[in-house]
Amino acid sequence: MSSERMDKIIAKVKDATSLKDFAKDLLWSIAKELDASQGAFFTTSTNKEGIHIIQFLAGYAYHLPESETIEYEFGEGLSGQVAKEGKLINIQTVPDGYIQILSGLGQSSPNSIIIFPIIKDNKVMAVVELASFKLFSKEEENFLIELSSNVVTLMDKF
Repeated sequence: MSSERMDKIIAKVKDATSLKDFAKDLLWSIAKELDASQGAFFTTSTNKEGIHIIQFLAGYAYHLPESETIEYEFGEGLSGQVAKEGKLINIQTVPDGYIQILSGLGQSSPNSIIIFPIIKDNKVMAVVELASFKLFSKEEENFLIELSSNVVTLMDKF
């Protein structure tokens, strides 16, 4: 993946004024560069019981009513597992009906899902989940790992 792609994404997210705007801009930029059809951005925190969780912050082509929230404990589900281990997962065979990508023309299951952490000082700060009708390559995995290390410093201002 070219540094030009990286520069385009960084340029899009660097001027965000809130973490939510940052997350939306990041998802939109990655989706355009990697041909992803849907995305979700989760932030990490600790709930009042002291349990580490990830919470949905923003989505790309992701339907979630404003009043609804999504959160998982570290280790729960695929995104929670990525938060727990701090390692990217690339699923190239998505079970039919696992998730649905919706459009005005219909809905369908994606062919692949890639989930990666954004890590700072060995601590997972966020988890990004992307779905696509195409398969994510090893080159794209490496690009997302590099991207996550480049955007984590931009998250510091929030």
